[in-house]
Amino acid sequence: MKKVLMILAVIGLMSTALVAETMNIAYIDSDKIMYLKTQDINPALQAEREKWEQELHGLEQEIQQLKDDYDSKKMMLLEAAKIEAQDKIQQKTDAYKARVQEVFGEQGEYYQKQTELITPILNKLQQAINKVSIENNYTIVLDAASAAIVYAKPNIDITDEVLEEMTKTIGDGDDTSTGTSGK
Repeated sequence: MKKVLMILAVIGLMSTALVAETMNIAYIDSDKIMYLKTQDINPALQAEREKWEQELHGLEQEIQQLKDDYDSKKMMLLEAAKIEAQDKIQQKTDAYKARVQEVFGEQGEYYQKQTELITPILNKLQQAINKVSIENNYTIVLDAASAAIVYAKPNIDITDEVLEEMTKTIGDGDDTSTGTSGK
């Protein structure tokens, strides 16, 4: 519902700016496009993911083995040996957590691989949108999935005029919170 309202608001605003021009509006569903166009890369990405998961599983097994060894011998170990074993377990655990972040963290290897595989598709999508929009003389193309404008004719952009009007009526350096001059 929020997307529909956003689209209607954009259309309403644009209709005011385009009194003299007939507006041709179209929309795409980028979710559907990306779903269909990324199916070829999903196996490659999944293979990489499985490789990283196996690596992490191996590290988990090493940590568990260290814990099991420690638990089975801790009654016989001297305090210094206990501390050494606990430190080794902690170091392995820290290394595991760091590797998880390197691979699956916000800017991790998985994210980078996904970006590497998806970027060419996104570029091709934008080129296709531009070509179809120009060929069919669309004024605006909306994305139903994100309620965003993905193409607009440059002549309907009134940003510079709005900035100019703001400068004339409000002036530079004025208090914009009240819309009044600070003089």
